Amino acid sequence: MLMSMIQPRILAVEIRADRLGYAVFETPHQLRDYGASWFDLRGTARSRITRILRLYRPGALVLRGGEMRYPRNTRTRKAIARIAKDEATKAGVTVVHISEQEFNSFFEKYSCRNKYDIAVALAAWFPDLAWRVPREPEYGDPEPRSALYFDSIALGIVHLELNGKTTLQQ
Repeated sequence: MLMSMIQPRILAVEIRADRLGYAVFETPHQLRDYGASWFDLRGTARSRITRILRLYRPGALVLRGGEMRYPRNTRTRKAIARIAKDEATKAGVTVVHISEQEFNSFFEKYSCRNKYDIAVALAAWFPDLAWRVPREPEYGDPEPRSALYFDSIALGIVHLELNGKTTLQQ
């Protein structure tokens, strides 16, 4: 019997230099949990990633592949991504990469111009998220904390859709 490329539990992780967002999906499209973790050192990042992997025991870890979405702090974010890959490999978890092109082309189908449009679309697909939809910040405003949740959920949805495990409705 051939195993499906998609595992029953997916952990999508969006990495920033000092924090990460995560979303846990049970296939085909059940969002089980989401959250974020902050850290100031790479060692702390490793322990947080390990704890999340142990807690959720995913079949696949979904990360962004290729060029990072935002050029700021690229070296640190790549180091954290390497830690996540290493810890997933140690735990026997398959690591999957979603390219920026795959991510963008998926959301273009839903007329999403930016991450705030994506958050609104995700809230339509998962109504329990509606209260967390951030307002689009003005120039110079910091990114809202909840944006990290939506970025990780979006990453997981793209993975599920690319593998034909869910069909979202507009």
